[in-house]
Amino acid sequence: MIVLAVFLVLLGRWLRERRTGRPVTVDEKAPTFQVVALGLQGSGKTLLLASMYQRLKAPAGQCYYLTASHDDVLLLNQWYAQMVDTAGSGDWPRGTAKGETRQFTFTVKTPMAGTALTILHLKYLEYAGELLTEIQDAGSTKQKELFAQIDAADALIGVLDGHRIKQQIDGHPEGSTHLERTLNALLPVMIEATAPISFIITKWDLLMDLRPDESTRLSIVHNLLTSNDLFRSLVNLHSANRVVRLIPVSAVGPGFARIDSRGEIVKVSRAPAHPANVDVPLSAVVPDMFDQVENRLNQEARLALSAEVRRRSRQGALEALGSASLFAGQMAGRALLAAFGPSAVAVGETMLGLFLDSRLGGSGDEGLRLDQELSEAERRVENLRLARRRVLYDMRRKVDMMEGRLPHSRLSDGHVTDGRFTGGPFSDGRFTDGRFSDGH
Repeated sequence: MIVLAVFLVLLGRWLRERRTGRPVTVDEKAPTFQVVALGLQGSGKTLLLASMYQRLKAPAGQCYYLTASHDDVLLLNQWYAQMVDTAGSGDWPRGTAKGETRQFTFTVKTPMAGTALTILHLKYLEYAGELLTEIQDAGSTKQKELFAQIDAADALIGVLDGHRIKQQIDGHPEGSTHLERTLNALLPVMIEATAPISFIITKWDLLMDLRPDESTRLSIVHNLLTSNDLFRSLVNLHSANRVVRLIPVSAVGPGFARIDSRGEIVKVSRAPAHPANVDVPLSAVVPDMFDQVENRLNQEARLALSAEVRRRSRQGALEALGSASLFAGQMAGRALLAAFGPSAVAVGETMLGLFLDSRLGGSGDEGLRLDQELSEAERRVENLRLARRRVLYDMRRKVDMMEGRLPHSRLSDGHVTDGRFTGGPFSDGRFTDGRFSDGH
């Protein structure tokens, strides 16, 4: 009844202001989603972040783009410039130090009707994975703060060093040791969390000599990772109700870097950078969270949600706004908001509207109805609805395209085999055609 009363007040205000000609104000505060990235020192977290922002800072290849604070943009651009510079010292940007935390807030915007609309915010927290494994100084609260951030996260990113994975596949003991240490640091906290997980394989370009076909290369890495008992347990445990991905990325692209005689990664003189898949991890955050939230609803709530989406597809701008308010007060709406967790605390109904618009399907172009009869308020709300649909459609499209090209990237879809190989997990053998051999 309270929600209905609020809706009637809003409707009455709209009718009065439409008669008097004053503009209707509709407060649509963009929701914030928290992403926590974890990886050991040297795994490529900094290069990934710099390349990710560079790829998404303009609406090229998708309808949305990222903005950040002036200081953050300067830092990210500086990292990227140093990363792609092959004429200078050849140094790579400094990585995350032990115990260091980096925080960036990205705003996702899209051009619409001559203006840039804010759709959502992504709060990106980056931690050195050593914080999970090393004994902290007396009185330090950093580890406790990290666990609290993981519990509140809407998405988790686990960064796996592709160079070390290659060493493991090639039979180098240091690769096996490093990869096992990485998984032992990340997996215990991730198996307890509830957010979607993306395992990012960095330095993917260094694995190109495994096989010419990228899908075959990823299947080899997939088999390696699922040979680890804890990794396989995480996938099996969460396969039914949690999104778990495996995303290969290269911050610089093929041919930019090589491994020298000392085993160091060095730049190739005058090689151009062509980052690969770096736009996928952040693009997957909201679609994965929404899919996971919907999957947690019971059958009755899902039916009510489907009915609300069908009703919304036939509604005008302000009618949909009021309908979302009513739905928020119903049992299915309350269950949906509860499933969002911390993300919906301050912007519940806006989060609900974003979710419902993402479920309408299509890019939103077919729903364009900004005719002359709409009031200015209706135009603003309708623009926002269409912008949401386009952005979420494009985000999902990026993920779907990668899944179509690389079926092994979706770990929580399909059956995870036993994954045991001769010699046991992380032995000193080699992989051949995705099969493990002890070298005999």
